[in-house]
Amino acid sequence: MPFAKKWSAMMEFPVAGETLGDFTIECFEARDVAGGFGQHGYVLDLVLQGFGGQKGVRKALRGLVNARPTTFSAYGTPYQLWCGRPEIESLGDRRYAVTVRGAGVPIALEETLCRFLDHLAETGELSGDADKGDRAALVDAYLRCYRVDIERHVARYRRRLQRSGV
Repeated sequence: MPFAKKWSAMMEFPVAGETLGDFTIECFEARDVAGGFGQHGYVLDLVLQGFGGQKGVRKALRGLVNARPTTFSAYGTPYQLWCGRPEIESLGDRRYAVTVRGAGVPIALEETLCRFLDHLAETGELSGDADKGDRAALVDAYLRCYRVDIERHVARYRRRLQRSGV
């Protein structure tokens, strides 16, 4: 299962000291929690300061919490990640406490990609004469590159976290 820092990185949550729309992130904490059957759970707590009220906070968060990225666990298992609706509480003085709950669930990414290539081959839209073995090798090569890209993305995010003091 991907842990909270990886979830935060894949969701591209801003860290302390960064801005989100018209708000500055004062405090940032992401942690792992128990998930439902077959899921891994996460909670993100933020304190934002800025103009726009709770409606502005919700609008600033919309793009982040609507994301549905795919990532991989340390063992290589693909997971689909998502967030629920943010809970927003006014703290006064244009400050807002935000809690976002999220989850990750294992998905059959390799099988889905193989089915897609099979479909392209059956409809004549796949160039070349790739047989099932060749198509499986294409999917494997793609997933290796995808894992490397994700690890680079997560490493950059972890450096941002370190610079922010988290």
